[in-house]
Amino acid sequence: MRQVRKSIGLLAIVMAVGGLGLLSTAAAQEGDSFGWSITPYIWAPTTGIDLTFRDTNIGAGDISFNDLLDTLDAAFMVQVEGGKGKWSGFGDLTYLKTSDTTERTVFTIDIDSEQIYLDAAAAYWPGGVGSPLSLFGGLRFSGFDETYRFSLNNGTPVSETPSGEDYYDALFGLRYRFDMSERWQLLTHGDFSFGDSEGTFLLRANFGYIVGKRQQNRILFGYQYKSAEYREGDLIKDFTMHGPMAGFDFRF
Repeated sequence: MRQVRKSIGLLAIVMAVGGLGLLSTAAAQEGDSFGWSITPYIWAPTTGIDLTFRDTNIGAGDISFNDLLDTLDAAFMVQVEGGKGKWSGFGDLTYLKTSDTTERTVFTIDIDSEQIYLDAAAAYWPGGVGSPLSLFGGLRFSGFDETYRFSLNNGTPVSETPSGEDYYDALFGLRYRFDMSERWQLLTHGDFSFGDSEGTFLLRANFGYIVGKRQQNRILFGYQYKSAEYREGDLIKDFTMHGPMAGFDFRF
């Protein structure tokens, strides 16, 4: 059942991204040539976790980025955007895969976790694509897939318990760019999403330094803050993530 739900979720994401591409292509019949940007980036947050079960707090703590690196198996972060005229469509994808082992007196717990975060949205630029201000709306997907394996300390397996949830939220936000000089910019981003989750809030500010022979690409570095709350039955997970980020924006 979990695989069926996951396949349906991935199909919905593909359809959303494809729909945004068709929207931006169909809506942008006027203006300059169609432009693209691809921005791989890294975010190194400190993560605060607060767990509540039936209105009772059952745990809270912080995970530093160095602690996350100790358990990280794979990570991928990228934003892709294409637009023309006054419309664009973008997708922002984060994929994380972690594994950890906890040894107790009698048994051992192995935890494998996959997390997928995807924002897919259409953006409207009142002054045309590439101008300072854009407003956007779309879909935010957050997927969690975890497997807990219990075994005795002599290696004998005891049980395996899968766990996971998918959350689909409506996403709204705006971006504004401050041009500080010929090469330096300040790029700001704020959004809010709601739906299957209890609400997600994100703020981002990056300094951009324009590079390249045609001054077309940008080096990015800044800071991002994200607050998200998810309900899984009677359990509420409250996450607060904040930390530096850096990336490179290829524009063509």
